Amino acid sequence: MSLTGAVRVVRLEDVVDRPLLADLAGAPDPAGRYEALRSRWGALAPVDLEPGVPAWLALGHAEVAGVLRNEAMFSRDARHWRYEAEGLVGRRSATRALLAPRDGAHDRDGAEHRRLRTPLADALDAVEDRRVRRTTDVACASVLDRLAARGTADMVAEYAVDVPVRVLADLLGMTLADARRMHELTVAQRSGADDAYPASVEAEDLLAGFVAGRRAEPSDDLTSALLAHPAHENDLEVMAAVGLVFATAHDAEIAWIATALQRLLTDPGFAARLHGGRLSLDDALDEVARDAPPLPHLRPRYALADGELGGQAIAAGDAVVPAVAAANADRAVRAADPWEQVDARFHLTWGTGAHACPAHRTAPLITRTVVGHFLARVAQMELAVAPSDVEPVRSAWVRYPRELPVRFR
Repeated sequence: MSLTGAVRVVRLEDVVDRPLLADLAGAPDPAGRYEALRSRWGALAPVDLEPGVPAWLALGHAEVAGVLRNEAMFSRDARHWRYEAEGLVGRRSATRALLAPRDGAHDRDGAEHRRLRTPLADALDAVEDRRVRRTTDVACASVLDRLAARGTADMVAEYAVDVPVRVLADLLGMTLADARRMHELTVAQRSGADDAYPASVEAEDLLAGFVAGRRAEPSDDLTSALLAHPAHENDLEVMAAVGLVFATAHDAEIAWIATALQRLLTDPGFAARLHGGRLSLDDALDEVARDAPPLPHLRPRYALADGELGGQAIAAGDAVVPAVAAANADRAVRAADPWEQVDARFHLTWGTGAHACPAHRTAPLITRTVVGHFLARVAQMELAVAPSDVEPVRSAWVRYPRELPVRFR
């Protein structure tokens, strides 16, 4: 593990004022909160995943990249988490509803991870851009026409959520009703509220029934491709793969799109650069992803041995949360001149290392199409509330505006 400065010997449980991770993600000025933690702790700070369940928060770019790349020292498998292994986190707690070990690529390392990731990569590579674009175009046009005719809308729930859920339903072969229910359950699991555990149970049941149905009647969709892939040993692994595709695409797409719409509605300078041709749509979306990552905190990695990181001693079994939002803002890698950051690829928004996002082609295509349709009509809209009244959703793991109420002129 990397070592920066003098090593501090601090046990997570001994820190009495650990901030709650959801409070950092939902703060009006998260960058200021990260900077305050850096000033006090350096590149690694203690936080709580939920009250009484501690973790380290990696803040520095080098530290976050190191945690994501170093499988020999940091595991994605929650069975290596001391709080899981020793039963120190409630079985029905909101944190465990999200982090409990599962049978998918997201929760395995090494050769097992590569075996489970291969079907995902193969299935996603086989998705045709033309099909994705056509499905997204049709959804965007029909939704925007309906909202414009009505005259008012919430551009989060009725556009940034509705369109990606429709597209995911088509790609996975789900009914729209099931996809919408999966959306509700995914939001509940990310909320940290009391309904997170029941939502995780219901999601597993829904996926089991859906995968069994697709096994009986395969079709031209991602789920059927995952079922047919020889690397999968059983339907539990397919369920985990489908759940991973839905949840990850759901979180990333909705948050990325909604945050881009918020910037266009509330930041005249950003909109002017885009409309004036000084910024391409791809560069604008990359700027949004870099400055306000859809997933500000990636799922924890678990230390496999005692060691040091960012000048802090960590113990085997500690959870380490990579804060990509803080890493992207690290002055060690961020240029002082914003123009020098255009097309900069230093940011860690989509991860790095073995667990980096595999949807590097499909996800940007969907986002570019959805935001492009909005951009063509944004002159017809005005935000119906003050920009300062737009609040983020409550979650430690995703950040995007809860609502964007607009009026059509």
